[in-house]
Amino acid sequence: MPVAIDSSHVMNQGNPIPFPRAYWPWLGLLLAIHAGIIVWTLTDPFTTPRLDYRPREFLVVTLAGLTGFGVVLAWWGSYTRALALSGTLLAAVILLTPSVVVVVGLCGLNAYLTGRRVIRWTLSPGAFDTNPISFSLATLVGLSAWIGVLSLVLSLKIHYAPVYAVALLVPLLVWWRDSLRAFRHLARLLRPNANKPSWSERGWIALLLTLILLHLFIVAKPDAGYDANTMHLQIPLLVAHAHRWPYDVGRYAWAVMPMGADLAYVATYLLGGETAARLANFGFGALACRLLYELVRRYARRDIAWASICLVASTPLAFLETGTLFVENLWTAFLLGTLALALDHTNDGTPDNLPTIGLLAAGALQCKVIGIIWIAPVLAFVVYSAWRRQRFRNLNLAGVVVLAVAAVFALWPYANAWVRTGNPVFPFLNSLFRSPYFDALTSFTNLAYKMPLRPWSFYEAVVSSGRFIEGADGAAGVHWLLLVPVIALAFLRRRPLAQWLCLALAAAFFVIVFTQQSYLRYLLPAFLLIAVLGGWALNDIPDRRATRVALLVVGGALCLVHIRFMYTASWINATLCPGCAFDAGARANYVGNYLPDRIVSDYLNRNLPEARVGFFMLNAPSPAGYVGYSRSANWHDYPVFGPLARAKSVDDVLAIATRYGLTHAVFRESPVDAENAAIREFRKHHTTPTWRFGDMVVTKIGLAQ
Repeated sequence: MPVAIDSSHVMNQGNPIPFPRAYWPWLGLLLAIHAGIIVWTLTDPFTTPRLDYRPREFLVVTLAGLTGFGVVLAWWGSYTRALALSGTLLAAVILLTPSVVVVVGLCGLNAYLTGRRVIRWTLSPGAFDTNPISFSLATLVGLSAWIGVLSLVLSLKIHYAPVYAVALLVPLLVWWRDSLRAFRHLARLLRPNANKPSWSERGWIALLLTLILLHLFIVAKPDAGYDANTMHLQIPLLVAHAHRWPYDVGRYAWAVMPMGADLAYVATYLLGGETAARLANFGFGALACRLLYELVRRYARRDIAWASICLVASTPLAFLETGTLFVENLWTAFLLGTLALALDHTNDGTPDNLPTIGLLAAGALQCKVIGIIWIAPVLAFVVYSAWRRQRFRNLNLAGVVVLAVAAVFALWPYANAWVRTGNPVFPFLNSLFRSPYFDALTSFTNLAYKMPLRPWSFYEAVVSSGRFIEGADGAAGVHWLLLVPVIALAFLRRRPLAQWLCLALAAAFFVIVFTQQSYLRYLLPAFLLIAVLGGWALNDIPDRRATRVALLVVGGALCLVHIRFMYTASWINATLCPGCAFDAGARANYVGNYLPDRIVSDYLNRNLPEARVGFFMLNAPSPAGYVGYSRSANWHDYPVFGPLARAKSVDDVLAIATRYGLTHAVFRESPVDAENAAIREFRKHHTTPTWRFGDMVVTKIGLAQ
């Protein structure tokens, strides 16, 4: 079974010598200036914390994790790998239940075996054994294949839990030798390390395990995110209810968007419920971090690679991605995987990995259309390199078939959207394609995150994060400000070609995405690539005991600062809610406090499953889990949102309710300022309250009163 490539044999190829003595004063000055910017950045969130912030929960879990893992790894250092794996598994089982862990684990094993088989099939005899691919890359190849298949059959009424169970288990049984080999390899990981990790590495691993523990507590909470409850969790709920996806763009504006990550959530939701989908999302983030480690290890030592993972995983942005269902974790993993294999083309020992690169690129494009900004230059470099070295001649028939299938998977979401709406990237760029199903006068974009590009835009994104996400300053993490001067000085000297290519890719991706939509989540791949560049640059600092101590102390302190300000990227992370993992009452209270819309939708699903419900709350996260017929007053429901927001009279609102045959409506008891008088008058004269929860009321629509 191929294992993750440590890359220690690669890290010294073309790696620059340590920083010359003349660089040190400049580095010290730049670090001091940027440290001052960090202090200034954190002044506002530190002096004005959220009223619902519960620091004691975070403090207890963090201190317990650092103490427990630190003592155990210090005492039994030879078993670091075994303790890390068993500790993570035990924490997941306790917080998320064994069944959820088994479901997600088997899904991961299925993806790994599928990817391994596909890769072996495309290589010449013996090439797979001489050029093993990492577990993370093989798993991503399998995920891309399964997601591609699901996208092709999504409209068919076949999406039942037993069908998915068969699809999950049959490959494990058919490839039983590979399954046994995988379990045997896992058992070998529980043996003592061949080389005992250094004290600094064990320090970073203890910190990483503490971060994993915090992430698992976050996963154990119910999903209270806006996007999840209007889209990313709503998709699995609707597929589980109807057993198919109807591509109804008249109801959901995003119905024909690429759904790569969402299809993975569909599979895990059908087999293990909401928590399984959330754990899968965390797993995708773990794959991205593993690829970050592998990339850093190409030109840097192990403790720097561990530090890079910890600094990224501790950012409020990372906890946001774990805290609610988004697509960026899997999307970023696909992008990093494509890059990792593409970098192999910078040396003459390149394996025949073109089909594998094609599948990973397809996976990225199945998740998000702006992935093309990353994929296009990477594929251009790969094609040029392969053509120059005549590597296309090495492709066997299986490789050609896989490349063709990858092209189908990559293009399918956009071809499907074009056929159904007339716009391949619906609802975006609709002023160009002019689909009748969405506004054709202007192209859809979020004007709240449309900022001009300036030379200091990266600093703005870090220092003033609250302007680039639904959060506060500090959301992106602050350690980036210390990496910038190190990277800048490192790249004043001669670097390997691969490093220059990554620098160019990070800059181009950041600039293009920022000019289109200045939003932190969309910039996540650029941030991770900057972390890779930072790791390579840090390796130019001489490897001494004092250097390792300084890195551990400063980096560890920055990680703790990130934990302290976790809520700056997502207000739902103001509480860790430890009770949510064990107590249904705690989960209900959490949802009631942070997203009462879910409580209302649960009531409607239980008591009014056949109702036709209008959620008449402008920009609310509806339908928030309701699986019956519904209309919503947000951009996801374009035919209703505009007319309802512009309604001038009761008759305008009544016309909307009549047009869609609505029988019930949900309102806020205390309407926000954005809700117009027509909605309030409609509620007063045409509805009768039937049930209330907090500030929300379910009403029955009737004749004028």
